[in-house]
Formats: sequence, structure tokens, C-alpha cells
Amino acid sequence: MAKSKSQKEQDLAELTEKLKEAKSVVLSEYRGTTVKDIESFRKQMRGEQVFTKVYKVSLLRKALEANGIDASSIDYKQPVILSISQDDETTPARLVKNISKDVKTIGVLAGVLDNHLVDKVQVLALADLPSKDQLRAQVVGTINAPISGFVNVLAGNVRSILNVLNAIAAKQA
Repeated sequence: MAKSKSQKEQDLAELTEKLKEAKSVVLSEYRGTTVKDIESFRKQMRGEQVFTKVYKVSLLRKALEANGIDASSIDYKQPVILSISQDDETTPARLVKNISKDVKTIGVLAGVLDNHLVDKVQVLALADLPSKDQLRAQVVGTINAPISGFVNVLAGNVRSILNVLNAIAAKQA
């Protein structure tokens, strides 16, 4: 059923606002995907707080241009699934890449990062990066490593003294 002009304008306003607030966007193809696989895709995206919706390319192009993003290189002939994250830059790319391993009909087409259109290769490279939480954990671990090493060195001396005292006690007993 065709949408009215007011519905199209409302969709454009919604998409423009979502793109304005987005940290990263992934455009995915889905032609030939079963309804079950699409529902699974959407469920996994919702679980990670990623907004997902199918849009016509013409509407997507207008919304991107309204946000100052050059969309002239987008020339897809079919609607695309848009996955938008307002929290993390890597989450949509990582999820689409992981899902595409199981569902061969879903794949990355392109993405938007820092108000620039990026190609499939860059999106897949972004998918390989750790999430913000993983990066934070790595930084904390790196900061903590010298302190842990120092504590282990100090504990080693105490252990050595205890081993000597235990050996003396065992010899006298």
C-alpha cells in the first residue's frame, strides 16, 4: 500500500533526526532473507540498543543530504536496512558482520561515521574494533599492570623469607 505524502514527510523527518543523533550507521542489504531471519536480526539489534528499519534509498538519500552528508555515491536499486546506534560507533557494524556470517543474504553495503559516508571495507574494519567497554577494560588493565607487578615483586620477597623460615623450622623439628 502506497504511503501518503504526509507519511513520507513524517518518515523523512524521523530519519533525519535519527541520523543527526547517530554515532554510526550501517546500511545493509537483505534481499532474499526470510522473515524469520529478519526478525532474528531485529531482535539482536534491539538487544544492543541499535535502531533498525528498512528505508527506500531515495528517502535515505534525502535524509543524508539534509544532515550535510554527500549521498551521491549511493546508487542501490533496492531498499536497505538501516542500523543506527546513538551509543557506540562499533556496535552496528559488529552486529551486522556477525549476523552476516550466519545469514548469507544479509550483508554490509556502506555506513556513515562522523557525518561521512564510508564504504564496505571501512565498515568491516570498524566491526573488528573492540567496543568502548572492552577498550576501557584494556586501558585499566594496562594502567594496573605496573602496580600488580610491583606487588608481586614485594610479595616474592616475603614468600622467600617465609620459605627460609619454614625450612629452618622443618630442620629443627
